[in-house]
Amino acid sequence: MFGIGFLGGPLLAHAAHAQQIAAVPEQLLAAAIHAGDLTDVNPGGWWDDVPEFNGRLEPDASADTFVMTHVFGRPDDGPAEIATSLHLYGKSAEAADQFDASLAVDRQDYGETLDGPKVGDQSRYLHQAADSQHEGGVALRFRFGRYLVRVDVGGDASTMEPDRLAALGKIVVDRLGQLDSGKLASPALSDLAKTLPPADAAFTPVMGTATFAPQSWAWIWSSQNSELVVSGRLRGLLVDSVKDARPVMRRYGVAANPNNVAEVALVPFRSADAAGRYLTETKREDARRAAITNNEGDIDISLPIPDVSPAYRADIRVGRYVAEVTCFAPFAPTSSACETAVKALAERAKKLLPEK
Repeated sequence: MFGIGFLGGPLLAHAAHAQQIAAVPEQLLAAAIHAGDLTDVNPGGWWDDVPEFNGRLEPDASADTFVMTHVFGRPDDGPAEIATSLHLYGKSAEAADQFDASLAVDRQDYGETLDGPKVGDQSRYLHQAADSQHEGGVALRFRFGRYLVRVDVGGDASTMEPDRLAALGKIVVDRLGQLDSGKLASPALSDLAKTLPPADAAFTPVMGTATFAPQSWAWIWSSQNSELVVSGRLRGLLVDSVKDARPVMRRYGVAANPNNVAEVALVPFRSADAAGRYLTETKREDARRAAITNNEGDIDISLPIPDVSPAYRADIRVGRYVAEVTCFAPFAPTSSACETAVKALAERAKKLLPEK
């Protein structure tokens, strides 16, 4: 279905794992599978979606840092997705214990294990059959030193064989080896990232900052009949209208409720008119903005819709820039504190947006 670009060099020996290197979340992001690792692209291409920086909130409290990345292909009714979850533990023994403990959950979630090449220090392959409640998929969970990694493949790519999964896993192993030897840098950010609000007493800590593709999944969903579907029109507006600079995002902790996180995503359109057309289209297509929206000056606030969107959301436009501010709880019910938080962070973001 598609080819995989390998990074050369043998796998590092276990003795080479450097326990002393302190990795930041953005370095774990760099170690994940990205669109550039996939060749022989499906129609529509692959792109890196907005990552999840969940280190402060991960239910497994023994993990020091947790990052999840998403790569998507073909934004239609049958898209492909590859997600990489990376957990960093303080010691290899803690990661090994968690790998062993995850077996029962993996069997419950995926239904069956498969045979496949060994990746890292420990590995297992998983398969979930498609049924009325699951789209089906395959996964590789492996441990490399103090890192616990899972690569999930779904959608049109879910028939990937274990040897292909192993090739993806070995790309991550190679990068984690570079990280432990101090040679893996965080992904570069554009100058646009300087306009993202810094942490303060209400929004701390900064959990991670990253760039993402203009056709981000979150920006092309439309809500129809209480279901989320991909809007080809929204995607077309984004791909055709976004300026060359890549969009940027930042995730924050919310001091008022430790279970919540807030995010600012900033997209540079080619013109103020293009930015305005995009926001007009989102309100026309998406019940999250059209049906339950309060206007705070030139900031549109959307409240959560049960079973559709668990997040409070604000859309802002200043000139050719559109900022999307959200607040939600990844691993718990979203708190009403998010309504105040999203308004406050939206006001801060509005003041920092460039006018040209």
